[in-house]
Amino acid sequence: MRQLKQVLLKWYRNINFRQKIYMVCILAGLIPVLVLGVFCYLQIDNLLVNREKQAEQDTLKQAAIVFQNKLDTYRNTVSNVAWNNSIRQAVTRNYTNNYEMYLAYRDEVDPPLAAISMLNGDISSETLYISRNLYPHGNTVKTLEDAKKEPWYQTAVHARKPSFYISREKEDMAVCCPIFSSSLKSENYIAFDLNYKGIFSQFNTLFDNNFGVLLLDKHGTILYSYQNFRNQIPEKQIQAFAKDKKLPKNYISMGNVLTEEGWTLFLYRPMSTIWKNIAPILLMVVLVVLGCAFLLNLLTRNLSYVIVRPLETLTRNMKLIGSKGLFVDLPPDEPCNDEIGVLAKQFRIMVRKLQRLVDEIYKTNIEKQKYEIKALQAQINPHFFYNSLSLINSKALVSGQEDISEMAQLLSTYYRTTLNRGNSEISVEDEWKNTVSYIKIQIMMHSRSFQFVETLDPSVLNYKMPNLILQPLAENAIIHGIDQRTMPGPGLLEISCKVINDQIEFIVKDNGCGIAPDKLKNILTAKSNGYGIKNIQRRIQLYFGKSFGLTFASTENKGTTVTLRIPAQETLTNISGFEQISP
Repeated sequence: MRQLKQVLLKWYRNINFRQKIYMVCILAGLIPVLVLGVFCYLQIDNLLVNREKQAEQDTLKQAAIVFQNKLDTYRNTVSNVAWNNSIRQAVTRNYTNNYEMYLAYRDEVDPPLAAISMLNGDISSETLYISRNLYPHGNTVKTLEDAKKEPWYQTAVHARKPSFYISREKEDMAVCCPIFSSSLKSENYIAFDLNYKGIFSQFNTLFDNNFGVLLLDKHGTILYSYQNFRNQIPEKQIQAFAKDKKLPKNYISMGNVLTEEGWTLFLYRPMSTIWKNIAPILLMVVLVVLGCAFLLNLLTRNLSYVIVRPLETLTRNMKLIGSKGLFVDLPPDEPCNDEIGVLAKQFRIMVRKLQRLVDEIYKTNIEKQKYEIKALQAQINPHFFYNSLSLINSKALVSGQEDISEMAQLLSTYYRTTLNRGNSEISVEDEWKNTVSYIKIQIMMHSRSFQFVETLDPSVLNYKMPNLILQPLAENAIIHGIDQRTMPGPGLLEISCKVINDQIEFIVKDNGCGIAPDKLKNILTAKSNGYGIKNIQRRIQLYFGKSFGLTFASTENKGTTVTLRIPAQETLTNISGFEQISP
């Protein structure tokens, strides 16, 4: 998490200022809109859920009242039959012949039972179960042994009031009641077979679709179950609900207790029903948020452009100065007088002052150095000097003095390449000859006390470079390195030149006394009396920029290695000002 935070922070720091303003404005505008949208959605969702629950509660309550009234009707009906005097007399009378039984069937038993079927269509049959006196009479009168075979008997035998029997598997329902008589010691019952589907059909039309009804007795047994779903809830979940009264999370359910029987009527509906009502509102909220985001995006883009445009202009001007130097024509600034406009104007004023400063100081110093070099070169009369050396060489050859002849030739080559006809630009070949001539002169002056090794890549001969760059390095290696050597053995000076990646690399290496670390650290900035290392470094960077120049590696009492790198160019740009110096 911390690493992700650092990555995001780094990314934010590296994006441009306009994007930062755009992001900040977008976030500042969208967050309140999103918060408001989410708040409205949650409030509407809560309102609709509560409204749906209230509607289901009212529907369930009304259905429970209607169903309870039905049960009360059947209970009262069977109770009236059980307490009917004609029925009680027919059950308790002692009959002497079949005709008396016939009269009892015709006048006392059949009329009240037949009226019940006519008045209530959900009662399919009415049966008296008696233990003596009357013989079985179709489905109207049966024996107690027949009653014991009925599933409701075990419930009725212990009951002192009307009781219901319901079987969900068989879709069977009955209401039964003992026939009460103070003079009768035997068991007698009246039972009505009820239309299971007809009685519970009212639960099937509570809603148009997507609902379920469950009726449980006080022991948790399912008396009736109905589902109107596209995907039915498995029976295992229905049984689990009957056991712990808990449906899956994506359903809402509520129950109503029938106090007389102790039954519980449950109504449940999926949350998707509510979500369908919420979907249009949610779509409207999303469209409003998207519309606000679109307008905010347009406004933020235009606003960020107006705010950041002067800064971008200022940034481009700074980059232009950084890449092309101070002496460049800057595009006009944005016409504004705010803080950014003032900053742009002050930057332009600062650039102009720096340009004047360069013209007055740096450019003047460069010209001064050129004049000094030309003045130094002009002090020597080349023709007179070369003629003198040529005469010395001729006399030495006539006298057989080969060393003198060699010295004259080396001096001629050295001064010819040094003077270079007054030009500050020289070929690598001539600069190399100049340096080699100087080294060989030094070898003769040192009585050949040190050795010299040269390695030159022929491909570099025609490239151009500033003159008098390599020779001072060789001079320093001899005077400050090899001459100061205290180790046994002869001194050694090596110079090499080659091309690497479009760069010319000169290496001057000696096995002299080396350079102390504290002195080596400041060698490129230290002042010297003559034409020292600092001046060489400055000239190179004036021509080619700060990515080129000298590097030093040295170990005390082992030697020093100087590396000079310049670009491989066939012509040099004539530096007349400060404009090409790298920032």
